[in-house]
Amino acid sequence: MTKAMMSNQLASGHEVVAMSEEWMASMAQEQTLYKQGMVRLLPDGWLLPTSFTQYADTIYNFKFNSSDVVLIGMRKSGTTWMLELLWTMLHNPELNNPKGDSPIVLRAPLIELDMFFDNKNFAKMIEGREQFIKEFNQACPGKKLKDGVFLELTEALPAPRVIRTHLPLSLLPPDLLDKAKVVYIARNPKDMVVSLFHHFCNVQLHNYTCTFDSVMKHFMNDDLLYNPFWPHVKMAWKNKDHPNMHFLFYEDLKTDVMKELRTLNEFLGTRLTQQQLDNVIEHTSFSSMKNRSIKNPEIYLSAQKKKDGFFRKGELHCPDSLLTTLSCTHLVMLAGVELWLFGPASQLSLYWCTDS
Repeated sequence: MTKAMMSNQLASGHEVVAMSEEWMASMAQEQTLYKQGMVRLLPDGWLLPTSFTQYADTIYNFKFNSSDVVLIGMRKSGTTWMLELLWTMLHNPELNNPKGDSPIVLRAPLIELDMFFDNKNFAKMIEGREQFIKEFNQACPGKKLKDGVFLELTEALPAPRVIRTHLPLSLLPPDLLDKAKVVYIARNPKDMVVSLFHHFCNVQLHNYTCTFDSVMKHFMNDDLLYNPFWPHVKMAWKNKDHPNMHFLFYEDLKTDVMKELRTLNEFLGTRLTQQQLDNVIEHTSFSSMKNRSIKNPEIYLSAQKKKDGFFRKGELHCPDSLLTTLSCTHLVMLAGVELWLFGPASQLSLYWCTDS
C-alpha cells in the first residue's frame, strides 16, 4: 500500500473520504465501474476510484515542460476529437506519420487511466491486445504494464507531448499553466449527459443497466465519475486569460472547426499552412474517426458492446428522446444557478442558458 493510500490527505491538500457502504451498494445495482471502491476528495467533492489515491501525488508532482500540450475536459465533452486535432496538428499535418492510426491512448495518454487497472473488467480489456502491448514495450522498454502503464507512457512520449486528462486543475501540478500549454474544452451539459448515457450503455467497462433518468440524477447529485461538473469548468474559466490557457466550447468547434483550428494554430505556434489545416480537418472529421474506430476497435480500448464504434453522433443540441422536457428544464435551472456564480455578464454565464 502506498503512502498516499495510507494518508487521509493528498499532496494537493485534498482530504480523502471513502464513500459509504450504503452508497456503494446502491450504485452497484446499476453498474460495476465503482466496484473497487470510490472516494470523495474534499473540499471540492471530486468523485474518483479509491485506486486514484495510488497515483494522485505522482500526477500532482508530474514534471511538465514548455513543449507539452495538456488537454483538459470532462468526459464526453469532445476530448477525443480535440485530442486527435491537437496530435495531428503537432505530429501529422502532412498525414504521413506512420503512428497516425496507432492507438490514441499510446500517442496521447489519459494520464490518470491507471486508476482503472484495479477494475477487473478493465484489466481484462487489455489482455490479448497485442498491438497495445507491443507499442507499450517499444515506448517503455523494461517497464511493466502493472507498474503504471499510462504514467510511464506519458513520461516517455516524444516532444511535443500531447497529454489528456479529465481531472480538474486542482488535482494537477500548481505550476501547470506556467510550464505547459493547456487546452480546456467544455460542452453543453444537456448534450454531454445524453452522450454519457449512450457511452455507458456501449462500453463493457461500465456494465451500466440504469436508466437515463438515473444517470441524470447522478449527474445532478455529483455522483458520476470526475464530478462535480460546474466547479471543474469554473476552475478553467477563471484561468481563461492566462497566456498558456486556451478555453473553447465544443459548440464553437463543431460550428466552425477551421476558425478554431486557426486560433489553435496561433496558440500552439505550429504555423501550419492552409493545406496542412485542411489535412487535419480531413483526418479528424467525425466520419473518418468513426470509421477508424469501427475498423480498429483496439484504438479506443473501449470493448464496445455495439458495432457502431466509439463515436455515436457528435451533434449539437441533441434531439434525443431521452432528454425529456422535465429533465432538460432541471438542467437549465441548475445551469442558471451554477453559471450565475461565474459572473452575471460573463460569456459562460449566458452561453448554455440561452439554448433551446
